[in-house]
Amino acid sequence: MKQALLVGLLAFALGLVRVRGADAPTPSPLIPTPLVTGQVIPLWPEGVPGWKDIGPEKVSGTTYSNISNPRLIVYPPPPGTPSTGTAIIYCPGGGYIHVNTGGGIQGTFNPLGVTVFTLLYRCREFGAPAPLQDVLRAVRLVRAHAAEFGLNPAHIGVLGGSAGSHVAASAGTLYDDPLGRTGASLDRIDARPDFMILIFSVLSMEEPNGSVSARRALLGEHPTPEQMEHYSIERQVTPRTPPAFLVHTQGDTTVKLENELQLYAALRRNNVPTELHLYPVGTHGSGQDPNFGPTALWPRLCEEWMRFNGWVPPSPTSLMKVQTATEAAARSARRARDAANPPAAD
Repeated sequence: MKQALLVGLLAFALGLVRVRGADAPTPSPLIPTPLVTGQVIPLWPEGVPGWKDIGPEKVSGTTYSNISNPRLIVYPPPPGTPSTGTAIIYCPGGGYIHVNTGGGIQGTFNPLGVTVFTLLYRCREFGAPAPLQDVLRAVRLVRAHAAEFGLNPAHIGVLGGSAGSHVAASAGTLYDDPLGRTGASLDRIDARPDFMILIFSVLSMEEPNGSVSARRALLGEHPTPEQMEHYSIERQVTPRTPPAFLVHTQGDTTVKLENELQLYAALRRNNVPTELHLYPVGTHGSGQDPNFGPTALWPRLCEEWMRFNGWVPPSPTSLMKVQTATEAAARSARRARDAANPPAAD
């Protein structure tokens, strides 16, 4: 009764997506549009799966812990910046112990016309598969309501940092996993993200490169080999895994950069388009600190990667002469034809 009352009050106060019977999700007047900065959209109007009474949520600055009611916090492009229709579901890090939303990710992507949805997901109090369920529900919810939100349902990506990368990459590899379904109508919506951006990433749950603390928080003290393999992202890559942009540093002593190397190798074996950027300096999570030199430039390179793939439009400030993959392919084809048919000698 207490659980039902709590969820009901949240639904009334914050405006949730309603799902009726087995019908596909329909536009809901309870989610106010257009989206506004700081707007909160809880994920589970029908009740949080596996809900536990773990006491009140704790908030310290930008850090949230003891989360039992996962939700999205919305950051649309600022006034005067046209939306591109692209959305990023941002999974902040925190070792599956808490969720730290600091770092200003929305400040990087909002000026590009990208809407950022910051995900507050369940952590160690619930363990697996709760974070997977939360991120897949987030993708499904945003995609199901893309028309209301002014978004392109085929331009919905995920971004993660540290353990948040494990959450984001789980969406990119385990999007069809039965553990990510709860029997709700929204399960019928495709949960595969269209791209992944993974920074300073926790990815493996296995030795020798897995994060022991993140594994303990997600899988408990004594996970089985099968559990560790299932949640090791590099083992779940297929040719349908979405394109990826990966960043790490040699200076990261918290999470081994071999996480990114293992994932890159798996993506390459499966012919998944991927950019990998490794830098010599930069501590864990220091990706936008100008004191670490070129490491701080990854957001600009990521912007160009998104532009090349069509998720943000061409720009006169672009570093690229050829700004889209379509144009690059056309030029390559012309050069191949020219090489095969050289002009006749006089």
